[in-house]
Amino acid sequence: MQARYQYGDLRIRKRNKGPDVWQFRFFDNGKRKSVLIGTLEKLPTKADAERAVEHRRVEINVESAQREFHSITIGALVDRFMAEYAPKHCRLNTQRAYRSFFNNHVRPKWGSEFVQNVKTMAVQDWLDGYPHSRQVKAHIRRYMHVLFNQAIRWEILERNPIDLVRQSSKRLKTPRTLTPVEFKALVGQLAEPYRTMVVTITCLGLRVCELLALQWGDIDFESLTVRIQQSIVAGEVNPTKTEASEGTLPLDPDLAETLLQHKGRATYTADTDYVFAGDTGKPRWKDAILADYLKPAAARAKIGKVGWHTFRRTYSTLLHSFGTAPVVQKELLRHADIRTTLDLYTRAVSEEKRAASSKVARALWAD
Repeated sequence: MQARYQYGDLRIRKRNKGPDVWQFRFFDNGKRKSVLIGTLEKLPTKADAERAVEHRRVEINVESAQREFHSITIGALVDRFMAEYAPKHCRLNTQRAYRSFFNNHVRPKWGSEFVQNVKTMAVQDWLDGYPHSRQVKAHIRRYMHVLFNQAIRWEILERNPIDLVRQSSKRLKTPRTLTPVEFKALVGQLAEPYRTMVVTITCLGLRVCELLALQWGDIDFESLTVRIQQSIVAGEVNPTKTEASEGTLPLDPDLAETLLQHKGRATYTADTDYVFAGDTGKPRWKDAILADYLKPAAARAKIGKVGWHTFRRTYSTLLHSFGTAPVVQKELLRHADIRTTLDLYTRAVSEEKRAASSKVARALWAD
């Protein structure tokens, strides 16, 4: 016998202490169960409570043959995605990004629309006229694509309407990079340890999340190599951004000497200690460093605005200007796809990478 589609029972549950709440009751394997959906303060009308309970209604009817006759909204799909998919497959920082884009951009336009009614050209027209940057709209397009792919896995849809939506992420302005003269002017305005942090991140082409996660045990001063194997975002330690991001980089001798001098001044120097640990031994916060030290130093040096990614772009630009083979650039920048740099097919040998990296370090750092 096929399971009947359950709508469940949504009612107000009064409480002696605290605000009254919405209670959703349903059957699970013949036994009645109930969950609390939210307070009346948060969900003042039954319509609000119905929207909040919709994704749970989808869950309890996943085995029902009649589910295909009961459409769900984008809002319910988002709720289920954030409750089931995101915690298992996304880092905390990525979960926050999904939640922000869904709540600020997707829900206001599409939240009450039924999933099956979302059409490619409707989304395309919306994005074309949406008053935000290309980067923001590219993020929206990507997050919606992931959302609908998950709907396909849950057998809610058969095709992804976002597949053919086009959205360029190309910048309208050329990203900022520093010349060697500007770089030297900047580090001349920085005190330790921020001076060594900027030298290290630029001469190795690191992402800031990788710089903050660097531990003394990752640096081999004898073989002059640095192992990149983890990252830190918002205080959370994770593996590197992608599998390709993990790897071993050549360490220029002058940069190695700079790091050894920093180690001699540091309080925390065990292999498991962070190279640029704060006063408590924990990783520093990138936003505070940028606001309190790097931007003021850039203003004093009169070189314009800088951000953390300015240093990685500077490294990439100098690699290119020195005529470094594209595949060597890809290896040093640790891009997952060679198209992120340029398209080439062979793999760089370590001596080529070491020579290319040292050219950048000497251009930036040599007197």
